[in-house]
Amino acid sequence: MIDASLIDPGERLIWSGNPYPTRYSIRKGGYPFLFGIFFFGFSLFWIHGAYTAESKAANQLGFPFWMFGIPFVIVGAGMVLSPAWYFFRAVKTTYALTDRRAITDVSGPFPRRASVPLTQMPFVDVRASAQGPGTVLFREALASYNKSMLQTDGFIAIPDAARVGQMIRSAIEAAGGSRIGRS
Repeated sequence: MIDASLIDPGERLIWSGNPYPTRYSIRKGGYPFLFGIFFFGFSLFWIHGAYTAESKAANQLGFPFWMFGIPFVIVGAGMVLSPAWYFFRAVKTTYALTDRRAITDVSGPFPRRASVPLTQMPFVDVRASAQGPGTVLFREALASYNKSMLQTDGFIAIPDAARVGQMIRSAIEAAGGSRIGRS
């Protein structure tokens, strides 16, 4: 379940779990997907229009003008496929809560480990769902697509989010940091 090398000597594991891949992919890739549909469609429409206009023109340019749209098609396709990317990332993601910190460990082709000390969590925001998995947010990070925009992050699409949120609050209080902003 959790890699033993993630836990420091003397640190105690309180909880560990994995996100539900489908819910995780919807939460992380939903907005890029919706925007990507329009972006991808418009870029295909633009390439078609440029190709048609160029083929009707009597004077041919040295470089086919429609090819300038290819990077936009690639970006749009990436946005449309982002839920699939996040689904496969979720399969390789493990969350852990210790008596000192919260850990997100993503293995696979682009591994990433993030650790947030309990005393540095500015808030604990629990978004539980009666239909299934919920989310516990406890940190702000720069958005990958816009470095000037903060987005909240934490344990996404986990079972029994309300219980995990309470575990985090209790661990923060036990660690001596009782200044939690949101509930």
